[in-house]
Amino acid sequence: LMGDPGGSDALVRLVQSLSSAVVYTESSNFETNRKLWDNYARDWSKEKDWVEKMVTNLPGERAENEANTNIIGDEWSDRSSLEQVIREYVVPFLPVVSPDPSTPSETPAPLCVGELGTGGGRVVSRVLPYLQGTHSTFHCFDISSEMLKRTKAHLSSLGYDDTNHHHHHQDESTHDPAHTPTPTEPTSHIRTTMEYSPLERRILPSDLANTFDFLYSFDVFPHLDLHTQHQYFREIYRCLKPGGHAFVSVATLTTQGGWARFEKQNKYTVGGFYFVSPDIIKILTSHAGLQIVRDSSTDDTNNLYYNRDYLF
Repeated sequence: LMGDPGGSDALVRLVQSLSSAVVYTESSNFETNRKLWDNYARDWSKEKDWVEKMVTNLPGERAENEANTNIIGDEWSDRSSLEQVIREYVVPFLPVVSPDPSTPSETPAPLCVGELGTGGGRVVSRVLPYLQGTHSTFHCFDISSEMLKRTKAHLSSLGYDDTNHHHHHQDESTHDPAHTPTPTEPTSHIRTTMEYSPLERRILPSDLANTFDFLYSFDVFPHLDLHTQHQYFREIYRCLKPGGHAFVSVATLTTQGGWARFEKQNKYTVGGFYFVSPDIIKILTSHAGLQIVRDSSTDDTNNLYYNRDYLF
């Protein structure tokens, strides 16, 4: 075409003939996820039939799971499984002096913690009490602005004021105190600064390099394709401080529950799971510069996450 005087016209005609196909290009994994979770957040209610159906599929007593379903994400796991993972994979790597959220640290140090994909705030609301007694900053990241609205509303109801960023403890009426840590009233000079960041691309803000002591992500990577997972692993490495840690849950074929769910799928969709294996995760993380220090390959299979996912 380049050597033909009429080549440019031919090229135009070719593009025009393909225009109908070009219009229907496949949306990126990022954009599809954004649309899905925006709609999920807008439509969510514990009374919705589709939410109730998800709750009935959880392990444990149905009545207990229904009573524990109060915010977005409670339908994704039973409460005891979630809180066991937080105790075993998150709390030990938070660089605080006291592992007991009711006992403030004696030597507060500036800390920076973040969650990729905060959803409705079910995990961050359980992690924040462990930062009690520290000058800390918590970053809530999500590609869904509607999910971030839900997170803000939930944390505000628990006394985490988004306006002045101070944490004022109040009664957590939607949580059983036997399961959710209850922090003490903070002293006036101790504060947790909340930051809410909607993500427009598969990267974290450029000014957050070497910032985080701890980054974590629950129930997000199972909805990401491999290229998107790879990009986020690179971002996690870029944004961690030297010596910092991260926690991620992924959907794996190598667990009993993971394989059972995979067999029921006809194909991958963002609403379903993108299944991987520990070997794939080791390749992705090593190329991103990360080193796995602990995984769930030998953990209790009575836990929904340990039975279905790969945690590291």
